[in-house]
Amino acid sequence: MQFLINSNELKSDARTQLRAIWCGAFGGADMGKVEDAWTVLELAFSGKHPNFEAIDAPYHDLEHTLRACICYVDLAIKSHKTPAFSPLPLPIAELGFIAILFHDTGYLKSKGDVEGNGAKYAFNHVERSQEFAETWMLEEGFDESSIKEVEAMIQCTDFSATSQTIPFASESHHLAGCMVGTADLLGQMASPDYIAKLPLLHLEMMEALKQNPSASTPIEIPKTPTDLLQMTPEFFRDYVLPKLEGDYRGVFHLLNDPYPEGRNIYMDQIQLHLDYIPLSAD
Repeated sequence: MQFLINSNELKSDARTQLRAIWCGAFGGADMGKVEDAWTVLELAFSGKHPNFEAIDAPYHDLEHTLRACICYVDLAIKSHKTPAFSPLPLPIAELGFIAILFHDTGYLKSKGDVEGNGAKYAFNHVERSQEFAETWMLEEGFDESSIKEVEAMIQCTDFSATSQTIPFASESHHLAGCMVGTADLLGQMASPDYIAKLPLLHLEMMEALKQNPSASTPIEIPKTPTDLLQMTPEFFRDYVLPKLEGDYRGVFHLLNDPYPEGRNIYMDQIQLHLDYIPLSAD
C-alpha cells in the first residue's frame, strides 16, 4: 500500500488494502486477532467504546496510527523476502501488528474526562497504551506471555527507552519490537503532510507541559512551532537516525528496494521534508 496517499483515502481504504496485502503474504482469509484489535481501535478512537472518549489529541490521531501500521506491514513482509533478516513467524508478526495498532491508545481520555485533550498523557501514554492492550488481550483470551510481548513491543515506541534492555522472549519478538518502533517513527515523518502537522505536535507538547509542568524530558521542548520546525533536521540527524540504525537494529533498511542499497521511499520523503525546512524558515 502506498503511504503517500491523502488522509481521506487512508482512513477509508487502509484496513481493506492492508488485509489484502497481509493475507497475500501470510495466507488466510483474514488477519485473525488483528481484525478484532483493529475493530476495537476504531471504536475507541471514534468514541464508541464504553470506556473512552473519542481521540482528541491534535497530532496523535487515527491517521498517525494507520500510517505506522502501513510501515509495519511493509517491514514484516519484507523480512520474508530478505535473506539477511530472519522472517517473522506469523504469530509473532500478528503480535507486532496488535502492538502498532494500540501503541498510541494511551492518548485516549477515559469516558467523562473533559479536561484538556489526550495530549496531557504524552509523558505516560506508553504505559497507558500497554494497559489498554493488556485489558483487551485478557478479554480476548491471550496467554500471559503474548500479553507481555505486546507490552514490550509497545515499550519500543518510547523514544527514551532502549530496546536492548527490554526483555523479549526471543530474537524474533525483539525484531518485531524494532519494527514497531521503526514504523512509529517513519510512518509519521514520511507522511506527506508531516511539515504541515508540526504545529499540531507543538500544541500537544504544550498541553503535556501544562498538565505536567515539572516533567523531565529527554529532549528540550521548543518554545514555538517555528522552533520545532527549525530543530527538525537536527533532531532527525542526532536522534532519529541513530535510533533507527542502532537501537532498532537497522530494520528500516528492509524498505530499501532493492535491498540493501536501493532506494528507500520513506527516507526519500523525509529528506524532502528536511530540504524544505530552510526555505520555509526564511
